[in-house]
Amino acid sequence: MVQTGILSMNNNTLCFLFGLFLFQAEVSIAHEGPGAHLDHINEALEKTPDKQSLYIERGVIYSSEAGMYEQALKDFQRAEKLGPPVAVAYELGLLFYRRAEFAKSRTYFDRYIGQFPDYAPAYEYRAKASSQVGDTKQAMADFNAFFRLQKQINPGSFIAAAKIYASAKEAGVDAAIALLDQGIKQIGLNPQLQSYAVRLELQRNRPEQAIARHQSLKTMLNDSPAWKSEMAELLLDAGKPAQAAAFLDEAEQQLAKLKATPARLNLLQTIQKLKQQAVSS
Repeated sequence: MVQTGILSMNNNTLCFLFGLFLFQAEVSIAHEGPGAHLDHINEALEKTPDKQSLYIERGVIYSSEAGMYEQALKDFQRAEKLGPPVAVAYELGLLFYRRAEFAKSRTYFDRYIGQFPDYAPAYEYRAKASSQVGDTKQAMADFNAFFRLQKQINPGSFIAAAKIYASAKEAGVDAAIALLDQGIKQIGLNPQLQSYAVRLELQRNRPEQAIARHQSLKTMLNDSPAWKSEMAELLLDAGKPAQAAAFLDEAEQQLAKLKATPARLNLLQTIQKLKQQAVSS
């Protein structure tokens, strides 16, 4: 009776409801911690031992918060028997993804997307799983769907997709950089996205573009010694040792005014090596 009622809803409504459930579960865990949340769920299960959503919720905690995959699997398998199995497919996909069982995780994401084609996170994880099994074509298609459906996107998602694009025959470095620029346009200038774009510009032998991109991060990175050191390295690669040396001198002077830390001492060593390169160039 319950199953018939749920399956009679349209996909958009179901997608919203399950997405809302997962969001509320994550918020609840974040506020009270997994231990307290588990206690509440266990108490609720004593009163309603056949409630599918409670087993899903507890399985999510076991899987994502505690890394207790076997316990999570038991709860998800129990949930499959208490209501529509597709309601658990996304979480089972995540579980097997975390266990590095990528082919198996894809089958569950396939099932979930078949029922809920507008749920963006499922596409992202299926893309990552597809990449792990060497199916770059499917990975790129799923990332395209994810970017189309997801309103707020983490920089890490653009970088993960760009890495796949860069290594794929069907796309390549140009497509990867275009995607990173799309991300910068959507979320604003971001050091993670721009820094990876710098690496890709160097990969396609465009040092001037790499320098320009790194220059755009000057204010955001506070004109720091690390930023200057990286700029000097780019200038050296571009055959501009005099300009590189000027940046290195400034970086060294800045570091001299700061408290010594292991990270800063390592940076100082890097700067000194680069200065030697600049002199010998």
